Amino acid sequence: MSPKRGDDVAPPSIGTEWRLRFATNEAAKGWGELAAEAPGNTRRCFEALRRDPTAHLEPDRQHRLRGRLATGTLGGRAYPQWE
Repeated sequence: MSPKRGDDVAPPSIGTEWRLRFATNEAAKGWGELAAEAPGNTRRCFEALRRDPTAHLEPDRQHRLRGRLATGTLGGRAYPQWE
């Protein structure tokens, strides 16, 4: 989906930072609601995910999903999913 007038501008990745994308429209909507409710925490989450989405620094907040949600497929390749 291409950005349109009035859409938020995502900061560009720098160096080894990850590029974050929404997998669903529901995820995009939920992220916007979360940012409106808790902007500071949402920004810290965004920055942590950009740096290292697989970090184990805060396992209560950021951890690998389990069961059928443990992996997702994109372009025919399986990737680990984190929360």
